[in-house]
Order: sequence, then C-alpha cells, then structure tokens
Amino acid sequence: MRIWRFPAATGGAVLLSFACCLSLAAGAVSAQSTEPSHNHQHQRVRIALPAQKLGPSLAALSRQTGVEIHYPAGAEDEVGNAVNGTMSFDQVLRTLLAGSGLTYTFTENGVEVGRRGEPHRIEAVEVTADTPMEEYAWGAASMGYLATHTGTASKTDAAIVEIPRSISVVTRQEMEDRGANSVMDAMTYSAGISTELQGIDSRVDDIRIRGFDASSWSNNMYLDGLRLPRGGQWTTAQVDAYGLERVEVLKGPAAVLYGQVTPGGLVNMVAKRPSFDHRNEVILSGGSFNQYEGAFDLGGSLDESGNWLGRLVGSYNDGDAQVDETELSRIYIAPSATWFVNDSTDITFLSYYQKDEGGSTFQFLPVQGLLYPTPYGYIDRDTFLGEPDWNTYDREQWAIGYDLNHTFNDVWSFRQNAKYSYVDTLFRTVVSNPRTTVGNGGLNSNNRTFPRRGVKGAGELREVAVDNQFKAAFSTGRLRHDLVFGLDYLRTHWDHTRYSVTATIDDIDVFDPVYSGAAGFEDSLMVQIDEENVERQTGLYIQDMIALDNWRFMFGVRHDQFKVDALEDEDSSDDDAFTWQTGATYLLENGLAPYLSYATSFEPVSGQDSSQSAFEPSEGEQYEAGLKYQPPRSNSMITISAFDLRQTNLVVTDISPPAGAPCEAVNSCQRQTGETRTRGAELEAKMWNESGLSVTASYTYLDTEVTDGEEGEEGNEKPLAPRNMANLWLDYKWREGALAGFGLGVGARYISDLYGDAENNYRVDSYVLYDASLRYDMSYLGLPGVSVALTGRNLKDERYLTYCTQYGCSYGSARNITASVKYRW
Repeated sequence: MRIWRFPAATGGAVLLSFACCLSLAAGAVSAQSTEPSHNHQHQRVRIALPAQKLGPSLAALSRQTGVEIHYPAGAEDEVGNAVNGTMSFDQVLRTLLAGSGLTYTFTENGVEVGRRGEPHRIEAVEVTADTPMEEYAWGAASMGYLATHTGTASKTDAAIVEIPRSISVVTRQEMEDRGANSVMDAMTYSAGISTELQGIDSRVDDIRIRGFDASSWSNNMYLDGLRLPRGGQWTTAQVDAYGLERVEVLKGPAAVLYGQVTPGGLVNMVAKRPSFDHRNEVILSGGSFNQYEGAFDLGGSLDESGNWLGRLVGSYNDGDAQVDETELSRIYIAPSATWFVNDSTDITFLSYYQKDEGGSTFQFLPVQGLLYPTPYGYIDRDTFLGEPDWNTYDREQWAIGYDLNHTFNDVWSFRQNAKYSYVDTLFRTVVSNPRTTVGNGGLNSNNRTFPRRGVKGAGELREVAVDNQFKAAFSTGRLRHDLVFGLDYLRTHWDHTRYSVTATIDDIDVFDPVYSGAAGFEDSLMVQIDEENVERQTGLYIQDMIALDNWRFMFGVRHDQFKVDALEDEDSSDDDAFTWQTGATYLLENGLAPYLSYATSFEPVSGQDSSQSAFEPSEGEQYEAGLKYQPPRSNSMITISAFDLRQTNLVVTDISPPAGAPCEAVNSCQRQTGETRTRGAELEAKMWNESGLSVTASYTYLDTEVTDGEEGEEGNEKPLAPRNMANLWLDYKWREGALAGFGLGVGARYISDLYGDAENNYRVDSYVLYDASLRYDMSYLGLPGVSVALTGRNLKDERYLTYCTQYGCSYGSARNITASVKYRW
C-alpha cells in the first residue's frame, strides 16, 4: 500500500554546509521508501486537519499515510480536534481524539479506533478518489492553481475559506505555467494587485495592494513570515522567484501579526523547503534581450531513517535588458535541510545567497517625448540616457535562519522563526538635472536635448528578525480555540551615503544619444547624505481563532514599540501603538462562507518633510465584507469582497518646498497629506480540474480620494491607483487524443487610466496586455521527464506608460519571449 508523504514542517534556519550541497548535486540522495512500516506508531506525518467530524479527518489521515483505519459505528459523527504539524502517527491520533472518549490501537493491519469500555464494532474508513488530500501551508499546493491553506493570515496552518479576510495565493504550478520570472510577474493576475506602476525597474518587485505600496522599497514584503530587509534609499533585498514554493497576499491591515505595515496588505513569499516526495529538476532557458538561464532543484532524504531531508535550489542568468547599454546578471543558491529531532521537535534550516550585477532599467525619462509628443515624435522605448561606463546597480545579499517547532503536549506547542540577513548595494546613475523646467517635461527648449546630473549611492545593512509563537489548541465548552501568543523582534542596522557628481555632464540628444563618458566622475563626488541608523521593533501579540459549530471567529490585538537611533547625529525617536483586528465567517454546507472583518494598522514614518519637521506616524483602518465559495468536492474557490480602507499621514512628493530647503539639492522633497480613503470591490476565482483545465480570473474596482489634504488636493484621486483592473488566464493540458502532452495557456491583463502624481496633473492611458504559454511533455515521444515550453508576455509588444510626474515618466515592459527545456526525475 502506498504511503503518502507530505512536506516537512516548518523549523529553524542555519546555513547548510556545501558538503551536503555537493552530495545532493552528486546524486547521493536516497529515495524515501514507499512501503508501509508495520510499526505505524512511529511513522512521521505532515498533517493539517481542522476541527471537524471524525469521518473526513480519519479518511484524510488514512489517505496521507496509506494506513487502514477502522472505527466503531457512529464514531464518524464525533467532532475531532484540529491537528497541525509534523509529528508521529501516534501523536496525531492522540491529539485528534483527545476528549472524545475514543481510544486507538496499532495493529499489523493498521489502526483500530474504539470506545473506552465497549467491545469494538469495527467499520473501515472509506477512502475514495474524492477524499481530499490535506494541504500544508508552507509547501506545495495539492491542487494545481488552487491553494486551500495559508500560513500568512493567521501564522497557523489555516483553511483559507475560514479566514475572514481576502487572501490571494499564487502556487508554484501557476508560476511555471505562466513563465513568471519574478515575484512581480507572479502577482499580475491576482485581485487587488497592480504591478510595475512605477515603471520597469530591475532593482525591485514593484507591487501595490489596493492602491498602497507593497514593493521591495516598503515594509510590506516578507519571506517565510519575516520582513525582507531594507534600509537607506536604495538598499533593499529582492528574492529570485525560482526559489519560491508559493506567494501569498494578505489584503488589508496586517499589523496585529506583523507590526509596521501599510494598510493595503502584505506579500509573503514562501521558500522551497525539503520534502519526502521531492522531484529533482534541471532547466535551461533563453529568450528576449539575449537573456539565458540555467536552474536546478535537487532534494530528498539524506539518511536511510528519513530523519534528515535536504534541498538545494539554484539558478544563474545573464544577458541584456530592454533598455540599451544595460546588462543584467544574477546568481542564486538556496540550501535547506530539515531535521526531525524526535517525535516532538523538528527544525528546518533555511538559507540563500544572491548576487546581482549590471545596470538598472529605471530612468527618469522626460514627460515631453513620452506623455506628450515633441516636433520630432516620441522617444524610443529602449533609449538609454545615462553613461554606459557609469550606470551600475550591484547588490549582494544573503540570509541564514531556522524554523523550529516543538510540541509540548496535546494542547501546547512552540514555534521560533529566526533569520539573519545582509544586503550590500552600489547604485550609480545619470538622470535628469533638477534645473529642468516642469513646463517642458525635462527637455531643453529645443525639444531634443536633456540636461543630466550624476548620482552615486552606497549602502549596507544587517538585520536580525525573530518571531516566537506559543500556540494552544483547546476547548472551552462548545468553543474550540486555536490560540497564538507571540513576541517578535526586528533590528536593522543600515548605513547609506549618497553622492552628487559635480563634474560637468553634457546634455544628451534623446533622439540620437551620444555618450560623453564618465571620466572624472569619481574624483568630483560630493557627499549629499550620510546616514547610519539602527531601527528596532518589538511586538507583543495575541490572536484567537474560535470555532463554534459553523461559525469561525478571529480576534487579535498587538502592542508595538518602534525606536530609531540616528548614529550620525546621536538623535533618536520612539513610537508605540496598539492595533487590533476582529472578524467572523459562517460556513454553509453548500460551500458558501460569508464573512465580516475590521482591522487597524500602524506604521512609523522615518525622515523629515520639506521644512525639516519629523514625519508623524501613519495609521490605517479597514472594514471588509465578503463571500467565499468553495463548492464541496470541487477544486475551485471564488472570493468576492468589498472594503473601506483609510490611512492618515501619507508621504508624497513636495513640488513646492520652502525656498532653500536642503532637500531641493537632492531632488527629494516630501510632505504628508491628511487622510485618504479607498473604497473598492474585488472578485477572484481559482479553479483546477483533473481533466486539464486551470483558471485564474480577477476583477478590481478602486475608488480613491484624498479626504483631508492641502488646498487643491482634497477630492483628488490617489496616485498610482487605477480605478479598474481585470485579468483572465486560461490553461489547458491535453491528456488524451492527438494533442496528448500539450499544454496551452492564454491570458489578458487590463489596467485603466490613472494619475501619476498627488496633484492629479499627469494622467496615463489605460492598456491591455496579452500573454501566452505553450508546453509539451516529451514523455509522449519516449523521453520521460523531459518537457519544453515557450512563454510570452505582452505578445503584441504594446507601447504603454505606467506613470508620469513632473520629474519624468516610465515605459512598461516590452514583449518578452522565453523558450525552455526541463528534465525531471
């Protein structure tokens, strides 16, 4: 009988030795036996069961383990406890049956469940093809595009349908089918998500949630539940998408569990982790702009007993970019290992190293020539207005950490998630000169030449993040509780130096660029900003998820303490705040689940406004109502939500700073508005069918307004917040007939027009982009494990603008086509 093996539980992180890595690469990975052990009691199980009737719980457990389970008549209607974690089969049954009056016995034929003091009247657990395979929130989705569990929304392995919030999950399968090369690409078909609105920028994943920044520049990107490091102007981390198992988005304020975040929501990336049933793969690909890539994913059991699992993920790419004179290369390697210490404890070591070299695709291109035509037409999309021997963006980053889980008893467990991160960056660029006139959009009066200035920035940061969670699963009368009590700590030490090039830089002809070179640039550098800060965040939180019959309630509260020490001038600031959230979901038998929720957020805002006054903290709140529909025995889920989201003290560009303000010299004056309101509605549908059809569809409506601002701003729309967005991706895999082995995916993305600035002076047009993929499984030709794929984004090569302000505009991504060959074994 086959034993179902599931990914290992979350655990703690250290750097895996390269000796282990080399042994994996050399193929020294032994396959996990699929034969059942007669001693089922000690079999390891990765389980995630909600509190429900014992019938479906025992059926799911039997399917996952391959072990026959027998129970007395009527026991299937008893309610079993929720079980989450990686543990022995014995622990699973002990937790599941606690308080039910049922006992269990292991036999050579399986497991017998009985009532205390009564003779057994045994019936077999019925396991059919429709019995669901429970999914692990930190592992691969069990049903293609459809994820049923999330670890982001509650810091537990919870069913998405039970959470009273809107959640989007992009699985590994969907990323592969669409050919998503970045986290930003992965999110393009999700509801409430807009991407690349600040232009093509190879330095970051540019993502906005419900009109709020959630990019790599913000506090809203997380890896395995811990914030990605960022500090200074251009020093931030960006994780290669090939190293991820899934990407999850929690929409709306998430401060109760994560601390300082903007109210739009957060992105949590889940790294690939070791698993018992791992499939190895090697990929070679090449495509547009002479980009070539090689990648591998190797893993499995490291010892015969299965107490150690390992995985090694890596990739390398090199080539050019959409912008002329710009090269992009990256090396990424991520070793990980899981150690099952004993039946109560496991630890997963997670690490990665990434190095990016080349230039940056981001430019401040003039408004005149992009948004408005010149007498000479429009500027070409691939035009480079910097200096080839100066423009650079180099980044080296790595992280080492662990995820530790320990179970004390049937009620209490503990998890510690910790990570140490390092990022070092060098950015050199030539951009528009601040002496440019807004009225002409950056060009000189001849409508051809562009005044320029040189800038250099160097930054380094070190960050420690730790999240301690005590969890308790217990009952009080008819109420069943999943309680999380946590203390997290974040310390970021960063320094940033920004230089101005004082050497004369020639103007450049935007229609016939001739580069003058960067000779003398380094010798003429003048320090504009020299900062060194230590930021600390400590958060104490408690959250309870309560089940009462078909009701699911969530309540959480948190206290944050945030401190910044500016080491260069011995200045410091402190902020603290309480945030809370509450919500309720009702589960109907037909799969419908209406819900209501309320949540608040708190985000300290570092820096000063144009008059050198410290920024006030930003606060947010959201009311949300929605309906989720997950039909029984159907691999599909639909979420409809409506929300009212408000935020105070937004930071925007100040185009009219006080005369002589220091920020004028570096072209970075900012100020805060009073309050903005975002009302909207979202619809997202995910479906996966064993016949071969997969669907992702979404629609977003945003109505944004500055409700309290300076004169001339009240009533304006928020910048970079399109009113309408719609996306549809259809994918079909032929399993029979003449086309057996082929897979075809087609998609369309629509974004309506939007304002690029807070003053609503610059509006860019709407656009529609078309994507597609074509794949073939060559095992149908006698080459088992081999597949080929051709993926394309923006197939019509649409020329479109993503935003415009008085400082410049940016084009969106051009057509990008990639061909690849994959071998799996």
